[in-house]
Amino acid sequence: MRYDNPFPGMNPYLEHRHIWPGFHNRLIAVLAERLGPQLPARYRVELEQRVDIESPTGPPPDLAFMIPDALVTDEPPGPAAQAVPATGASAVTTSPVEDYAIRVRMPREVKVTWLRIEAMPDQELVTIIEVLSPTNKATGRERQRYERKREVIVGSGANLVEIDLLRGGEPMPLETPPPPSDYRILVCKGWQRPSALLYPFSVQQPIPPFILPLLPEDEPLTVDLGPIINGMHHTARYGLVARYHEPPPEPAFEGEVGEWVKERVAGFLSVA
Repeated sequence: MRYDNPFPGMNPYLEHRHIWPGFHNRLIAVLAERLGPQLPARYRVELEQRVDIESPTGPPPDLAFMIPDALVTDEPPGPAAQAVPATGASAVTTSPVEDYAIRVRMPREVKVTWLRIEAMPDQELVTIIEVLSPTNKATGRERQRYERKREVIVGSGANLVEIDLLRGGEPMPLETPPPPSDYRILVCKGWQRPSALLYPFSVQQPIPPFILPLLPEDEPLTVDLGPIINGMHHTARYGLVARYHEPPPEPAFEGEVGEWVKERVAGFLSVA
C-alpha cells in the first residue's frame, strides 16, 4: 500500500465529510507542535476548541421557529379519537402492513479547533490561526458567527491567518475580489490592515509557504503546509479511507483538471 499523498498539494479527497473533521483537528495539532519550538522565547501557542453542529441537509434551523407537526403525549385519547370497530357489510379486510428497519439522517457534533499565539507574560493575543471548516463556509448561523469573530479579530489589531482548504461553500468575503482558486490562505497583519496577503492555489499546485506574523518588532515565521499534509497522509494512512476509487467530493472537477485528477488517482491505485 502506498502511503504518500498522490497530489502535489492539498488532497481533495480529504475534504470528504467523514474524513475532514479528523484531518482538520490533526492538522491544527501538528501545526501547534511544529510552531512551538520555532517561536521566539516570549511566545506560546495555545489550542482552542468549540463544538459546531453539522446538519446533513444544510445549516441548522433557528430553534425558535421550529413548530412540531404533531404533539406526542402519554395521555389517553379523548372520545373523538377512540377507535370504532368496523361492523356489517362496510367492514374491509386488509393485509397487515410491514415495517422496515431504516436509518434516519442525523446532525452531528463537530469539534472545531484553532490556534492562538500569545506574547508573555501578559498573554497578549498576537495571532489567530484558523483552518476553515464546512460550517464556516455554509450559509447560516455558524458562518455568521465566524464572520463576526473574524471582524473582531481584525478590528482588535491582532494578526489573522485564515487557511481555506475546502473547495465547497462560499469563500470568505474580501474587500478586493480575489482571483479564482480552489484553495486560499489569507494573512492579515494587524498593523497593516486593511491591507493583507492572499495566497491562492489550485489542486494542481503545491501549497505555497506563507508568512506567520508576530508582533511588528519580531521577525515572522515561514510556515510550509505541504510537507505537513504529506506527512499526515502517511502517518494517518489516509490512503486506506480516502475512497480513491470514487470521484472526489463535490464540487466536481471539470475538463482537463478533472482528467488530471483521475490520472493522479489512477497512478496511486495502480501500485496500491
